[in-house]
Amino acid sequence: MQVNIETIEGLKRRLEITVPSADINQKMHSRLHELGKTIRLKGFRPGKVPAQVVRQRYGKQVREEILQDVMRDGLNEAITDNELRVAALRRLQPETGVDDGDLKFIAELEIYPELAALDTSKLTLQKPEVDIIDTDIDDMLATLQEQRREWLHTDEPAETGHRVAISFVAQMDAQRIPEQGRERMSVIIGNGMLFKAFEQAVTGMTTGEKKTVQLSFPDSFRHQQLAGQKAEVEFTIDQVDAGKLPLIDDDFANSFGITEGVDKLREEVRANLDRERRAGVNRLERMRLSDELAKIYADIALPESLVEQEINVLQQRMRQEIKQAGGNESMLPEKEKLQEVAQRRVRDSVILAELARQHDIKLDQQRVQTAIMDVASTYEQPEQVIQMYSSNQQLLENLSRSVLEDQVVDWIIEHADSTPDKMSLKQLMDRSNQQAG
Repeated sequence: MQVNIETIEGLKRRLEITVPSADINQKMHSRLHELGKTIRLKGFRPGKVPAQVVRQRYGKQVREEILQDVMRDGLNEAITDNELRVAALRRLQPETGVDDGDLKFIAELEIYPELAALDTSKLTLQKPEVDIIDTDIDDMLATLQEQRREWLHTDEPAETGHRVAISFVAQMDAQRIPEQGRERMSVIIGNGMLFKAFEQAVTGMTTGEKKTVQLSFPDSFRHQQLAGQKAEVEFTIDQVDAGKLPLIDDDFANSFGITEGVDKLREEVRANLDRERRAGVNRLERMRLSDELAKIYADIALPESLVEQEINVLQQRMRQEIKQAGGNESMLPEKEKLQEVAQRRVRDSVILAELARQHDIKLDQQRVQTAIMDVASTYEQPEQVIQMYSSNQQLLENLSRSVLEDQVVDWIIEHADSTPDKMSLKQLMDRSNQQAG
């Protein structure tokens, strides 16, 4: 087998691989011989079909199968012999020898970049330190109260804290939005769900009232056609609801499946907050480390294929979130706007994977099991989640990759200089979520 490797540009490589016809013919002969032992053809006894008949009947199909095997095996051999660390295979197809003769095929792929060794002694990182205190538990109980709020229709004018169902039509020059029917939404006044000018127009109105106003929609408005635009808006208050909060008592605890009372509920809340604390610390540490690594490896080239894959993953995730929120496909950001986020994620993954290889950091299976248990514990039927990871190889591989990256982060932090950064739980969650986004 002959292999020629050409650098196309950056991390892209073009492999031209030639496999002698003798190798292919030998595989053909063996495969057809084995096939002749099992096939049944009218006019011949089982296992007694002449080799020429077998070749005439099945030769083309067998050659196609063998060529696929030869290309796969040949590519793997070329990758191993030339110590190529492949990030993605972009193209694999035969060029000559499909029907007979030597097989020449082309493989276009991208490799991972080579990284210089990381001197952790030059890294100084801030390590978040957070304690769970009673007010954190009180705040979470207040959030749970809000989730259990009972909404009842009221004839009172809409005010802060009321839930208001609105239907509207917007007119921009000759364009009506929507073209048919009315846009509908339900908002709680005062919680930021509705932009200020619209909220002020709604406040004081009662069920059934109508109003027409001129509004300047913010760039972040959920309807893409109205975002950043001025329009005349005719809207109706379809319903006004007032909320009633439940008492935090044993019945309240029981509504969450906790029969031992409020004290037990507080214990469970503390445990959940501690999980969130650990996850938040992990996110913030990773983001801070990511910023430092970006400075050290500022000129690193990234495999374009991996960036494209990450953009598709981000779009798919956003598509699901938009659908769940009742939005439509027009709200999905264009791929170009996701480029920077995708590049950052791929860069982090490439760097951490390379550092794991350089320092021989192996996946800790116990940490994988702990991670699965942590995920499962957030569901009502954790055993089903555990079974899902056991039966879904792709899901398990994704989690394992994340765990290995966490191990590398821990290794770097352990060997780098670190300074404590004390903060509240709220500060941790705000900073980690803001940076992660």
